[in-house]
Amino acid sequence: MNFIDRLERRFGRFGIPDLMRYVIGINILGVILGIVSPGFYYNWLSLDIYQILHGQVWRLITFVLYPSVVRDEALLINLIWFAVWAFMYYYIGTTLERMWGAFRFTLFYLGGVVFVFLVTVGAYFILLLTNPLLLMVERSYNLGCSVTFDYLNQTLFLAFAAMFPDVQFLISFVIPVKAKWLSILYLVLIGWSLIQCIMSGNYYTAALIAGALVNFALFYFFGKGKPGVHAAYRQKKRKVRYRQQAREPEGPRHRCAICGRTELDAPNLEFRYCTRCEGNYEYCSEHLFTHEHVHRS
Repeated sequence: MNFIDRLERRFGRFGIPDLMRYVIGINILGVILGIVSPGFYYNWLSLDIYQILHGQVWRLITFVLYPSVVRDEALLINLIWFAVWAFMYYYIGTTLERMWGAFRFTLFYLGGVVFVFLVTVGAYFILLLTNPLLLMVERSYNLGCSVTFDYLNQTLFLAFAAMFPDVQFLISFVIPVKAKWLSILYLVLIGWSLIQCIMSGNYYTAALIAGALVNFALFYFFGKGKPGVHAAYRQKKRKVRYRQQAREPEGPRHRCAICGRTELDAPNLEFRYCTRCEGNYEYCSEHLFTHEHVHRS
């Protein structure tokens, strides 16, 4: 029993069924907020450390309403892509929940939210400690809306690809590509983005990427294999072990009704049941066609 199994056994009742509905719902609220009044989010709901330290503690929760779509000239195109994104991740998330169970999926996603948040905020305070001049400027320690969970959502696809590597996705709705190749391409691109963020000093985004990837890696490691697949692997292993330990029935399995010989006495003999005899009479190949048929009076 691995670490995640022990957690599920003890806290399994805290799993949230249909979690992706709430995730998509929060994102839809963020889209509506971005279209109606994005400034309201930045002024009152974003993760502003300065305001949090001055009493606006609700920002520790409301920052999740990040407006991924804002009112601009390409609003219609952005809404279409958001709809495609929402449909795809809802499908992936619900599939993972059906395979893992509500607790495991809740642990993966909400645990990832907390982990990414702590990693990002921790990286910011490390930046303040290494650059003490920033503390001299009032409100310089403002994270604004920099903590989002787009990269965490993308790791859902990595988990899906780990479980279903041969499932095909249509690129541009035309080109079929297997999930395992898309996941490899994603890891290459996201790795390059992480290097670029570090080299350019964009530590917030680097922390977001690293936090999401580390969350997936920890879940994979403590699950001891592919997320959701390790349970099926253990079940298969138990079946193999049971078959190996199962004992063969004692004594011979076949016995000739005429001569009494068994497969243990003559391994080359073949044994058949006679269809004309009344009852279960088995004969060796030497007596199958020469015996007298048994008829019950």
